[in-house]
Amino acid sequence: MAQAVQHDLERAIGHGIPLARIEGVDVFLQGIAGRNPDIGFLALTGGDGALLQGAAAPGSPLDRKGLEALAASLRGLPTPETRAATLEPVERGGFLILRLPVRIDRLSSEGGGGGASRPPAGHVLVAVRPEQVRGQIAGELATVALGALALLLPLAELAALLVRASVGVPLRRLARAMEEAAAGRFATLLGRRPRDQVGRLLLSFNAVVFGLHARRQRFAAHAEEVRAAVFDPQVAEAVERTRRSALEALGRGLEAAPRRESEPRPDDVHGFALLALSAAAMLAAAGGGLPMPAGTVAVAAVGAVGGAAAGYAVPAGWRRPVASLTALLLLGLAAALLILPFGSLSPAGIVVAVSAALAGGAAAGVALSYVRRQCGGAGVLPLLRALGIGVSAAALWGTALGWDGGILAVSALLSAGLALPLARPIVDPRR
Repeated sequence: MAQAVQHDLERAIGHGIPLARIEGVDVFLQGIAGRNPDIGFLALTGGDGALLQGAAAPGSPLDRKGLEALAASLRGLPTPETRAATLEPVERGGFLILRLPVRIDRLSSEGGGGGASRPPAGHVLVAVRPEQVRGQIAGELATVALGALALLLPLAELAALLVRASVGVPLRRLARAMEEAAAGRFATLLGRRPRDQVGRLLLSFNAVVFGLHARRQRFAAHAEEVRAAVFDPQVAEAVERTRRSALEALGRGLEAAPRRESEPRPDDVHGFALLALSAAAMLAAAGGGLPMPAGTVAVAAVGAVGGAAAGYAVPAGWRRPVASLTALLLLGLAAALLILPFGSLSPAGIVVAVSAALAGGAAAGVALSYVRRQCGGAGVLPLLRALGIGVSAAALWGTALGWDGGILAVSALLSAGLALPLARPIVDPRR
């Protein structure tokens, strides 16, 4: 900003207009000060250091005499000839003041130069208060901290879910299956896994179970063939005794072919619920606007409760499709906020906010129903924690962004897009 003023003034004096006779400088400086309330004042001094024009920030108690006194206190200071010297502030009267020389030969028009052939025609003074600078820095740091926390909370939860789903849960299932095998029960195969180390371990266990079952069936069939082919009753009886004792030794766990069973786990819905509720909260804020009218809050709350009740009542076989449709609805609402020309507090925006609350409630209801009914009630508290993290992350992210509706809609679009594939692990008991 100060360099832009410096350039404009240097162009003017380059046309032969004395600095003190340039018209409209006062209005020009006042306009800049009005548009930038974070600066203390903006002033122009002559070659002798006397104040020519000045403008204080709106609401500042600094008047013309105060500006003249500050300008006079800077007389006698050497002219900054390099960019580093220009950016070195001078402290006067509770202000940090930057001095930019105004030259006809433009040797320092970029705030630097290798030395000047003549004294400057004047200086542009830009001042800020140290407490304002500290406040702005603190505000920026708080914004960065809120944004980082909004990202780290769900990332940490999702990372923990990924570790449990990729390593912890498969190894626990393998340990349980091996205990069953040690007891002579080989009825269950472990689920499909990617071709990683854990996946190959599970596939090896399945291969062992299949191999034992196949050998048992071949032995039984071969013994039956031998017994049927022998005409001597005593030999046939001996073969039958051998067959029966061998099968009894192998146990009854290999009689039926092993089956792959899908085991519902509470972690199946945590990631989906977290991301879906986070997207719903951001869409509600983006569509309803903040501060949201009390009527909109009440309708959205009713929609969220109704959606949760409806989601909780969804039959077991429909939980996965309903979860996927909920994520698709959130995707559509986010896209509508981005594409269609309506903003927050408009009737269409309020409809988006209420619909988002309804979809978020439905996602939470489906997840809670899955954990309580299909998983035997295990993992309710971790699910509630995941839901709380989703809402908290949305609130922190919105605060860091200043509740910008457009960015919130983009963020909700991303969250809903990630929630859609996370609905797939929900186990359908019909399969």
